Amino acid sequence: MERELTGKVALVTGAARGLGRAIALELASRGADVIINDIPDMAGVAAETVAAAEALGVKARFYPAFVNDEEQVSRMAAEVGQVDILVNNAGVNRDGTMKKSRKADWDFVIDVNLTGVFLCTRAFTPAMRERRWGRVINIASYVGRTGVFGTPYYAASKAGVIGLTKEVAVEMARHGVTVNALAPGYIMTDMMMGYPEEQRAKITATIPCGYWAKPEDIAYWAGVLASPRAHYMTGAVIDCNGGVWM
Repeated sequence: MERELTGKVALVTGAARGLGRAIALELASRGADVIINDIPDMAGVAAETVAAAEALGVKARFYPAFVNDEEQVSRMAAEVGQVDILVNNAGVNRDGTMKKSRKADWDFVIDVNLTGVFLCTRAFTPAMRERRWGRVINIASYVGRTGVFGTPYYAASKAGVIGLTKEVAVEMARHGVTVNALAPGYIMTDMMMGYPEEQRAKITATIPCGYWAKPEDIAYWAGVLASPRAHYMTGAVIDCNGGVWM
């Protein structure tokens, strides 16, 4: 693969494992040095991701921080230095219908999934704008477009990410910074594969192509959006689950 991101630095939040790890490795395979962000408790797992990135011939490091903590995000931006590509991937979920919903769960999911994107974007885009080059890639979800039973917190947070993506894209376009979002469907992560087989079968029946995406499938599109060739593309939301629908 062409190492078109050589000389660029990417920071991926929530990247110790799962989709974040796959994205970090995709960007590393394209030549970018990578900063793996996750919570401090994930340091051991993150070390494996750092090693995998370094094996691709780039520099990599782990930076522990909670993306929903304003002070920690500001410190991270000040300490890591240049970041050309920001991938806002960190996310959490709490299941529950509206009837049984709890404000504490609402606050937690919105705080990480939406406020975290806001804080990281605010912290890292000023320097991108000054350099007149940057990529912001937000991980939304098709749930934020369609809604899925039992996910009021998650659906609202991801719909918010889509709205924020489009607004910041308008602000940043004239400064050479593109802002886009990926909206994956069901992905074969440890969390989803932990669902009972019967439940997974029901989910599969709702997927148009009948295919659960692998993290690497989604990561590929993050690589496309990070590419210098994607300079014309901003404010887009790519729905992807083993295929792409614009």
